[in-house]
Amino acid sequence: MIFETDRRSVTEGDVVEVKWQCEGAEEVKLTIDNGFRSTDIPLETSGNKKFRLNRSKGKTHLTLTVKTEGKVHHKTVDVRVKKMPTVKADTVDSNGRKLGFLSQWWQKGLTNWHNFMAKVNLAMSALPERKQVIVKMMALLGVMLIVSAIWPKAYNFIMVALIVYLAIALLKR
Repeated sequence: MIFETDRRSVTEGDVVEVKWQCEGAEEVKLTIDNGFRSTDIPLETSGNKKFRLNRSKGKTHLTLTVKTEGKVHHKTVDVRVKKMPTVKADTVDSNGRKLGFLSQWWQKGLTNWHNFMAKVNLAMSALPERKQVIVKMMALLGVMLIVSAIWPKAYNFIMVALIVYLAIALLKR
């Protein structure tokens, strides 16, 4: 039984070529065990195949199992799979200048805010108009409760703002 790989050490995502030759074999299978799951692949008695080794717990075990005259023979080749190095990219502005920490933080915050508001607007558009007003009032009352807990004098201001909002909403209809 001949069983070999072209490389014994690869980086995640690299391709390994496996070659085998089993004269007079009744059944041949290759088992690939990357530490997360194991996969069996039926094979011809001889040949070669290429496999991409993506995910592994450090080593991927390639085991050739051959059944000949009622006996089972195994041969295992271990391939060391190194983690793909992480690439850290710098955030740049439209002129190609590297952004500082605060600028990156601000840009990320704005992106998250716009994503959140897009989801809220989509959810609101699915509601009937009367329920939209109720949801807006509930959100305003929630903000009012939070702000008045932190700053009690804001309670009166927020109540006036709520009354003005409701008056405008009534006058529009």
